[in-house]
Amino acid sequence: MTIKRAEHLTGYEVRKLDADSQLVTFGAFKGDELVAKASGQVDWMALRKLVEQVYKLHSRIVMQRAGWRCARCRSRRPLQPHHRKYRSHGETDRIDNLEPVCWDCHRIIHQLERSQ
Repeated sequence: MTIKRAEHLTGYEVRKLDADSQLVTFGAFKGDELVAKASGQVDWMALRKLVEQVYKLHSRIVMQRAGWRCARCRSRRPLQPHHRKYRSHGETDRIDNLEPVCWDCHRIIHQLERSQ
């Protein structure tokens, strides 16, 4: 994981923060506002944790905005974040690429995409 890759995935500027003697720390910034930070023993570990932190934050925001309902069937069953366009296809964990779906809808989405 590189800073450039972390910035692409999160949509935020990533900066190395002052670290203590044992850990490397990176922060994700929106302007001057610190959105998330993470530490690790080496750069790639800290960056990976930072991307994960932002993904969790964005997932929670998306679910709150949807009123904790599935975007497909509107049920209140436990939700999972679904990437509209997959990270493996070069996409991101940005809010506009995530939608909250229940397990059943998530399974159906992926079954339909495999069959096309």
